[in-house]
Amino acid sequence: MTVLTEAMVVDAVNEVLSIKRHQFAPVEAGTSLTELDLDSLDVAEVFMALEDCSGTELDPDSVRSLETVGDLARMRPIKYA
Repeated sequence: MTVLTEAMVVDAVNEVLSIKRHQFAPVEAGTSLTELDLDSLDVAEVFMALEDCSGTELDPDSVRSLETVGDLARMRPIKYA
């Protein structure tokens, strides 16, 4: 398991957006998640990219309190009972 860093998150989001959109302004760690206007498929692809980077399954509920792209590095892995 690898700990997500802001740099990893920024790279993953930029990669997903570059594939999905013909034109986009590259994001930075301080970019607001709401200004990205992500649809549900975009969110799923970003989430999968982050899981691939971290090598763990991330808890989707941990994203609720996040506001910026850099905050995505704080997502928690899923803990199974």
